[in-house]
Amino acid sequence: MAATTSPIDIALWEYMAVALYTFVVAIVYSRHKRVRIRSNPEYKYYLWGLYVKIIGAVGFSMIYVYYYGNGDTVSFFLSSIPLAKILAIDPLRFFEALVVDNSWENRYKIFDPSVGYPIGYVYIDDRTYFLVKLISPLTFISFHSFLLTGAIIGTLAFEGVWRLFRTLVRYYPSLTSKFAVAVLFMPSAVFWGSGIIKDTFTFSAMCWSIHALDNIFFRRWKVVYSWFQLIGCTLVLLAMKPYIFMVLLPSALLWLMYHRISQIRSGLVRLLVLPAGIVLFTFGSYFILVAMGDRLSKFSLNQALDTIITGQEDMKRNQRYGDNYFDLGPLDRSWVGVASKAPQAVIAGLYRPTLFDSRNVVMLIAALENLFLVALTVMALWKARIWHLVTLIRVNPMLQMFFFFVLVYAFIIGVSTPNFGALVRFKIPILPLLVSGLFIVVHIMNARNAEIRTGGRFNMGWYTDGEEGAQARRSTAILRARGRVVRNAHGPGKAQR
Repeated sequence: MAATTSPIDIALWEYMAVALYTFVVAIVYSRHKRVRIRSNPEYKYYLWGLYVKIIGAVGFSMIYVYYYGNGDTVSFFLSSIPLAKILAIDPLRFFEALVVDNSWENRYKIFDPSVGYPIGYVYIDDRTYFLVKLISPLTFISFHSFLLTGAIIGTLAFEGVWRLFRTLVRYYPSLTSKFAVAVLFMPSAVFWGSGIIKDTFTFSAMCWSIHALDNIFFRRWKVVYSWFQLIGCTLVLLAMKPYIFMVLLPSALLWLMYHRISQIRSGLVRLLVLPAGIVLFTFGSYFILVAMGDRLSKFSLNQALDTIITGQEDMKRNQRYGDNYFDLGPLDRSWVGVASKAPQAVIAGLYRPTLFDSRNVVMLIAALENLFLVALTVMALWKARIWHLVTLIRVNPMLQMFFFFVLVYAFIIGVSTPNFGALVRFKIPILPLLVSGLFIVVHIMNARNAEIRTGGRFNMGWYTDGEEGAQARRSTAILRARGRVVRNAHGPGKAQR
């Protein structure tokens, strides 16, 4: 793809400003790291994760200026400059611009030739213009620097990603380094989740939402503050990419519901409560999504089918996305027809593009990342022997939530996004949950095999190696001790399974 002349010219002072900004941020975050690392060893990845996020944002900006020449990220930034200029000369007018409808009439009422006008297609679309409103104060404080605005956004987006990382470490501290790979350092998530683009905000909001849910319902820590976090993240998802919220909502309800059911000690009561819980989960998710139809607009349940069909057809025709396509075949305009494509769509959403699909450097990097995902999936299946994986997911609420989200989301983007360039960008919410989930599966199966070899009993339902697993480990130690007593009294016996 040949580069075209970009409407943005990155000046030398912008590179110097980013270097100075990174230096100042490093000082501030280094102090925070020194204070926290004494009691939280995972903070050894704090600065590395931040630096990678800033590098990803700067690299993203440079590629779109010097390689692609243009793109949505450029249009978003250029559309934020008029708002930033208004903020500088008339703050009241700026706040008016934030709250009034983005109609053509208001476009010419709020803006004028002295400050310029937002780009038409960006302004008239509620979802893209919401992003412009968010970044306009950053454009103002960066002195209208495309590069510096991107670096600031990357820094802010890091906060949500870091919170998901810490949430996972709380449950499985022995997997800290692996979670760092899954959440902080996956190449696609770093690149597509750091620049001036909707995916940066929605990816961070999704990660932060999971952290807030854990604080509210499981950890019961800073509950009021976490509710505000959750509400803010929900508003961002609904304003920019409602389909992420549509998958995250039932995933979270499943997590909360099954965690409560798993706490019931009586197997008979659990057996009676589970069907009721499934019915409540299904209809609860459905009625909430139906009630939010106005906020979901074209992604609402009654319009989702047309959106999927139209989106696939448009991407196949739109040359702006390039010519890297995969074809699931013709789609019937029915949910049965769409559902029939589920296996191919899920595989595409999870593991494509492959090395055979690569046509440029960006696709090659994505293909190598997908090769890693395939290898990790095969390892998890091998360790779990498949049947243990089913049991593990059935009894582990967190893994249920992760894999439910991953499979449903992969199906949605796989069936609606036949273009590899767009698919790589849309799939980044999958990456931290899929990779972390697979690492957890391998870890638990290794722990199970080690426990079985020593003659102990292993319950996959309660196993974590974090604070939640302390009682479980004590129970395991008691069972092992009892097993040794029995074997010493009655001779060698079989290990308890």
